[in-house]
Amino acid sequence: KNADNAMYAAKAAGRNCWRFYEAAMLKDAYEKLVLTNNLRHALERGEFSLQYQPQISLVSEKVIGFEALLRWNSQEHGSISPAKFIPLAEQSGLILTIGEWVFGEACRFARKLANFGQHHLHVAVNVSPRQLADADFVSMVRNHIEESNIQPAQLEVEITENVLIESLDDSTRKLEALKELGVTLSLDDFGTGYSSLTYLRNLPVITLKIDKTFIDKILEDKVQEGFIRSIIDMAHVLGLHVVAEGVESEQQLSKLKQFECDCVQGYVFSRPLPELSALDFAVR
Repeated sequence: KNADNAMYAAKAAGRNCWRFYEAAMLKDAYEKLVLTNNLRHALERGEFSLQYQPQISLVSEKVIGFEALLRWNSQEHGSISPAKFIPLAEQSGLILTIGEWVFGEACRFARKLANFGQHHLHVAVNVSPRQLADADFVSMVRNHIEESNIQPAQLEVEITENVLIESLDDSTRKLEALKELGVTLSLDDFGTGYSSLTYLRNLPVITLKIDKTFIDKILEDKVQEGFIRSIIDMAHVLGLHVVAEGVESEQQLSKLKQFECDCVQGYVFSRPLPELSALDFAVR
């Protein structure tokens, strides 16, 4: 058991390394076990909610969509970071049930946007490797679109590079099926993984999202600044739309406008909002 805990610690440290067992690992394993058990009951207890972060066009300066962000407020442990509970949901397989709930809620929110005359706004949902690998993933997405009576283009599926690495051929087939359905697709956290130009050219994505870790240093690091400009230029050559994540200041915003970035999301415009506030933000 102790060796197993050490192995997982080595994997969490990026693999290709070793770790000795330490007593703290047992404590971490126990905490994970307790949180996983609580995750199993979180849906039935109504502990999950979605918040929506606006995405703003730098051309029109208007809202073009929202990213749906999952939040867990546990009765026993209070607010728990997604960085902590999403990996547990992935490891335990609970991500399939939770992920389906997220799609259902996001599609219902898109329906409410449409009811307010905002048919052109999309709602983006993040997808994990386990979800995309599931045989019923495409049919699950299709069912929620039909049940909510929204246009497929009102839904955007966000994937990260590590999702693709699991099984590139199978993932690409499913993404192509979603594209044929009319769902829009985006590649999230670009630059934090392998960033292969080969699969970027062949994937059916229309949007590239630059990770916040790059935006954070755009004002202080000339190399980073040039790198971001290059990503935007490259994406435009490929016919892709570019979204910068985690934009927090007017200075960062000014740089991104200078680089002709298409869209931003971040605290400079709005924090993630609960549903009613997001609806109000969309129609104001």
